[in-house]
Amino acid sequence: MFVLANLVYAVALVLRILVEFEIFAVIASALFSWLNPNYYGNFRMFFQALSDLVERPLRKVFPFLRSGIVDYTPLVAILVLVFIDQFLVGSLFDLSYVIRAASGL
Repeated sequence: MFVLANLVYAVALVLRILVEFEIFAVIASALFSWLNPNYYGNFRMFFQALSDLVERPLRKVFPFLRSGIVDYTPLVAILVLVFIDQFLVGSLFDLSYVIRAASGL
């Protein structure tokens, strides 16, 4: 059972790193769009592509997030990612601890 506990823990840890990197990408993309909106270099396009993984579905489901000159999609994307981190990843960490405790280690 300890192998399953370690597997669940490792999956949770990798997911946490991915979610945190995605949050960083959303913030970086938003900052790039504010600081220099007409610059489309490779560095900015990299973060834009990463942030679009979360923002594009949100824009399709909630088109009103982009109202006029202000785009609230990055804020909602960060909130969704924090929810995923706290609920899904936190639950996986707790599950790994429960499995480990149940196996007596």
